Amino acid sequence: MPEYTHTLIPDRVDFVPDPQQIEVFLSSLVSSGAAPLKPAITVGTPSGEVRSFKNPFTGKTDSFAMFKSTALKDLAAVPGAIKAADDYMVNVDGKGPPKLPAFTFEFKGTYDFLVRCRLVPDVVSTSDWHDQIPIPHKVEFFNQPCSPTDRLGIFHNPHTMEVIEVPNAGCARFWIEFEFGKSLFPPIEDRLDLIEPKIVEVCEKSFGIKFVQGCHWCE
Repeated sequence: MPEYTHTLIPDRVDFVPDPQQIEVFLSSLVSSGAAPLKPAITVGTPSGEVRSFKNPFTGKTDSFAMFKSTALKDLAAVPGAIKAADDYMVNVDGKGPPKLPAFTFEFKGTYDFLVRCRLVPDVVSTSDWHDQIPIPHKVEFFNQPCSPTDRLGIFHNPHTMEVIEVPNAGCARFWIEFEFGKSLFPPIEDRLDLIEPKIVEVCEKSFGIKFVQGCHWCE
C-alpha cells in the first residue's frame, strides 16, 4: 500500500540533538495541538541482529540491523531511554487529524499518524528518488550511506514524478518524519516546504537550528 512520509532535515549535516531536545520538541508538538492523538510512545534501538536480503535493483545482498522496541509511559521518559545512544528512533504513533494538522487532506476521517525522530551513527542519504525516472545526477537511496558533501536533496513528486531539488536536504545523521496512513499524499507541485509553518517553528525553536523539508514514499 502506498504511504507518504514528510521529513524535516537539519540544514547542518553533522547535527545531533541532545536527548532533552527530543522531549522538548515532542512535548511542544503536543502543547501546540500538532501531535498524534491517543499516541503510543516507543523507542527503537538496535537489537544486535542483522537481516540480509537480495536487492532486486542491484542484484547484491544488502543487510540491515534489526531493532527492538521499548514502550514508554510518557515523553518525560524519552531522554533516559536514548541517553548516549547514537542509533535510535523515537516514535509517537497515534491518529490524525490533530487540532493543528501537518497537512489538510481531502480525506475526511481518521487516519494513522506517526511522528518519528531518527538518529543514525553515520551520515546517510535523505534524498528519495525512484530509479525508473532519470535524475540530474547520481545520489544514494534514502537511508543509505553517502558522502556528507552530497547536500543537494533529490526527490520525486509522487503525483507527477517530476524531480524536486532541495538545497541542504540530501544527507544527515538526524531527521524527523511525519508519516500518514490511508495512502494520504499532500498536494505537491514543484516544492516541498509545505508542512504547517507552526510545526517548523516548533522544530527550529526546540533544536536551535534551521530545518529544510523533504519526503520519502513507496509505490
